[in-house]
Amino acid sequence: MLASRYQNHLRFLPALFGLIAFAVLTLGASRADAYPWMIRHEYTGCSICHGDPTGGGVLTAYGRAQGDLLLRTHYSTPKEGEEAEDPSPTAGFLWGAWEPPEWLLAGGSFRAATLVKKAASNPADVRFIQMQADLRAIIRPSFFRAGGAIGFVHDGGLAAAVTSMDKNNIVSREHWAGVAFKDDQFLLRAGRISLPFGIRNIDHTLWVRKDTRTEINTGQQHGVAFSYNGDTLRAEVMGIAGNFQIHPDAYRERGAVGYLEYTISPHYTAGVSGLFTSAQLDTTTSTKMKRGIAGLFMRASPTRPLVLMAEGNALFNAAEGASLAVGMVGMLQADFEPKQGIHVLGTGEVRVDPTGVSAGGWLGAAWFFLPHADVRVDGIVQSVAGSAESTLVTSFLGQLHFFL
Repeated sequence: MLASRYQNHLRFLPALFGLIAFAVLTLGASRADAYPWMIRHEYTGCSICHGDPTGGGVLTAYGRAQGDLLLRTHYSTPKEGEEAEDPSPTAGFLWGAWEPPEWLLAGGSFRAATLVKKAASNPADVRFIQMQADLRAIIRPSFFRAGGAIGFVHDGGLAAAVTSMDKNNIVSREHWAGVAFKDDQFLLRAGRISLPFGIRNIDHTLWVRKDTRTEINTGQQHGVAFSYNGDTLRAEVMGIAGNFQIHPDAYRERGAVGYLEYTISPHYTAGVSGLFTSAQLDTTTSTKMKRGIAGLFMRASPTRPLVLMAEGNALFNAAEGASLAVGMVGMLQADFEPKQGIHVLGTGEVRVDPTGVSAGGWLGAAWFFLPHADVRVDGIVQSVAGSAESTLVTSFLGQLHFFL
């Protein structure tokens, strides 16, 4: 059954994996944080700018300073007596209104979006989405570390909810505690943690994030993680105990996930990821399910204005009473920054599953126009395979983001 459904589509696999392998071998890359294109500034790791060693979330004081200097558009040259490498007073927490003590990292984020989506000949669906409204903090007295986030979501986000209403829920995407060793090179922690897998970015609806269930919106799991952050090698492994914010227990996945990344040069790194989980009831199929994923990812900045990113993952799903389903997801993204703070992004993605081959293209632009503020627009066209025929889906997504 599996072979017959795939015989017309497997020919795409060598081409895609060949593309990704070529990119990894010739361009190099890196595991990414929430803004993976920071590799253009020779930032291949995450821990120097983020309290979380895998990237994203609360910024360190150094991360805030570099974000102000390198992220946003600057509209004037430094005044006499000032140096260009000095961050603005607004770079700090709450636009510099309060400086937290050294042992505390504090932050917050608000992201709102307008989505216009049209599938085939159906009427367009227009929605306003409150994507994120979170406060975050990490405390780090001595060797002890603890971090958490608390937020509000009007609609959705149930996998991260700590309240149980149909709408207007309090959410906690992450909360963990642990110990750090050897100047934070090693971190052992337990709690609800983002899964260490693939490229860490904000595009949580890309198939490489959605189909692997490793996106940073609500894809976190409870468990125990151990990370290492060296000069040229970074790695993290995590034992997954399940998401204790969903019920009943049968829907919770257990297993392991991890990644390893090697820095080839300041602008080139490459890495591998792996995941294996099992659940008594899969959240999608409501059957007993075992999932396995093996992947490659990369980032490269061959010239400072340009960053290339690629990721490819082979998916293996074994549902009880069914044949092994083999699929894959991949993406290739280019970020071009013609002027500091202004980004033009192009992304191609592909998915192969038992229904066939799906393909999509994104074209977008982002502008970090003020301290702690950015805006982004994306046009998306996807051909989504179905049991009978493919469906053309077109979308427009506009986002406004503020962070504390």
